Amino acid sequence: MTESPASRAAKRMKLVGETSYGKPKVSFGNIEKMQFHIHDFANINHKIGEHFKTNTIKAHGHLWKLKIYPRGNIQSNTDTEHVSIYLHCMGTDPVLAKARIRTKTKKLGKNSHEYARYVHGHQNFAERDDIIGNDCNKDGTLTITVELRVATEKRSVWFPNSTSNDDVLYTIFNSADTSDVTFIIGSTGKEFYGHKCVLAVRAKELYELVLVEESSNIEGNDNNVVAIPDVDEKAFETLLEFVYTGKEPEFNDDDDDDEEIAKSIFITADRFGCKDLKLYMESILIEKFLIPSNVAALLLFADSHSCALLKEATMNMYIEDCKPVIESKDDWSKLKESNDLLVELLVYATSASSGRKKYSSVVDDGNGSIEDADEFDVTSLRERLQKVGLDVDGSREYLLELWKNYLRPVAL
Repeated sequence: MTESPASRAAKRMKLVGETSYGKPKVSFGNIEKMQFHIHDFANINHKIGEHFKTNTIKAHGHLWKLKIYPRGNIQSNTDTEHVSIYLHCMGTDPVLAKARIRTKTKKLGKNSHEYARYVHGHQNFAERDDIIGNDCNKDGTLTITVELRVATEKRSVWFPNSTSNDDVLYTIFNSADTSDVTFIIGSTGKEFYGHKCVLAVRAKELYELVLVEESSNIEGNDNNVVAIPDVDEKAFETLLEFVYTGKEPEFNDDDDDDEEIAKSIFITADRFGCKDLKLYMESILIEKFLIPSNVAALLLFADSHSCALLKEATMNMYIEDCKPVIESKDDWSKLKESNDLLVELLVYATSASSGRKKYSSVVDDGNGSIEDADEFDVTSLRERLQKVGLDVDGSREYLLELWKNYLRPVAL
């Protein structure tokens, strides 16, 4: 049935604005640490209810300071002197954050609070004598560390279709009895067991590595041994578990190293040709770890690995809030060294007017025309490519060309 001109015109309408009502779901990004040094703490001459404020430190694009009552505020425990510590965001706009305040032997705080409008902390952080005796160094300096995570709006992120594996693969996962290849992984030489027929389908580059080893196996052993010393053991184990069972890696929001672990799994999946895991980890990096302060680093990462979705997400976040991106000095300096990528980012930002995304998320079921495809964001392209069974891994330019080729009429 021929599509009507009105229907076709509707599909080509361009989104010119968006608004929302209510509070969006949020996620908390990586931890940034601030340290406040209070010299000669024991001799600070303050009475109960008297406080002092530290100088400010910038974290997650905001200025923060501590408000400290050396002998407690008026609501503190009156039986023994306590130290009261409060964290204050100096901006005028509210910031939703999780902060953990810690000294050498004490740590408190994990819940989320709205800062700037309110000051949050602990009126009975610890007993004063305990702080002086156990947490001050030999020179009498008290160091207070604040571990800070700031909330960002949790957006809907495209994920690849879940992998459903046969129960038989569960039973042979890392099985020495049935394997026909042994991998010696990492600096400790940990052994993992695999099956060529499974790897040929689910991790093609790893399978190719096995074939290379086979061709150089002059002893003619049935069970090949492949040593890969420059791979993280945990990442490789996660890869094999995904290949055999389809189990997706999980991340604990309180683990400081989760972002690096996610990158390590991604790199391992990319290296050994496990596209499904690579795509999943790309989406995880966006959903769980992308915040303004690491935009520059993840943009460089995305560009080096042809991650269209992550690259677009970092550029969109730069458009929304470029200041903390630029203030991530080391990563921004590295980005400036990559001249072509910096130019691409600035052109992208210029093309997106008034803080809007450059490309549109098209959620209708229509395929659109070849001309329409130029307006599609990466999610819209991947959804359509996935639906018709085409590749969804690669740069936006590659995905766009795949989709246009699919739409072009076949010459008779």
